[in-house]
Amino acid sequence: MLVELTGMLPKDYRVYVLFDSWYASAKLIKFCRRREWHVISAIKRNRRVDKKRIDQYDQVLKHKPYQRVTLKAADGKDGKRTYLVRSILGSLEAGVGEVRALISKRHRGDKHPRYFICTDLSLSVGEILKIYQMRWPVEVDNFYLKKPLGVGDFRLQSFEATQKWFAVVVLALNYLQYRYAQAYLQGQTSDSLADFIRQHRLGHLRAMLRSVIDEAIQTRQVDVAVDKVLVAAEWALI
Repeated sequence: MLVELTGMLPKDYRVYVLFDSWYASAKLIKFCRRREWHVISAIKRNRRVDKKRIDQYDQVLKHKPYQRVTLKAADGKDGKRTYLVRSILGSLEAGVGEVRALISKRHRGDKHPRYFICTDLSLSVGEILKIYQMRWPVEVDNFYLKKPLGVGDFRLQSFEATQKWFAVVVLALNYLQYRYAQAYLQGQTSDSLADFIRQHRLGHLRAMLRSVIDEAIQTRQVDVAVDKVLVAAEWALI
């Protein structure tokens, strides 16, 4: 995907590639750096900076104060949150090169801190975390693709068929985002794309009920009207 994206990027743009700890391999980071892209990534606690596990630095740096970083909540609902962060400059394992590594806690007693790295040493701690927050909309989109829109529900064998199914599901997501943008421009507010999924389904239900009612009025046979509409609905689902 990154190879395909390369030709679409404007020239002279500073590019940051964001990913979570599952993708933070040395191979992927080096791939990005060869293209002069920067990486901001979560990492697992056993990754090593200057040959020391990242989770051991919190104990080593316990005599140093935390840096308080206040960020807007990623979901935009809960105002602001303050994190306690410690920063380390060092070389990441596997020849990745110099990084700024962060240990982030929600409070002093937090026993499960989050760990991050950034290859752009010019960024402040706050800037690194603020940029990393931009991953949240991607996670939201992934949720809708996987659950309400059913990207994983295909029963196809060939790669070409699977690719087409993915394209259809992404098109559905784009439609929902278009509806969301329209509502925003019209001054309407909505918490999530789920509202537009509900509205779309209600629209189909309304159209079906209207068809039943219109047919029943014309034929004066309610059961016949219902059966006729259900047959049409079955054909639409095949």
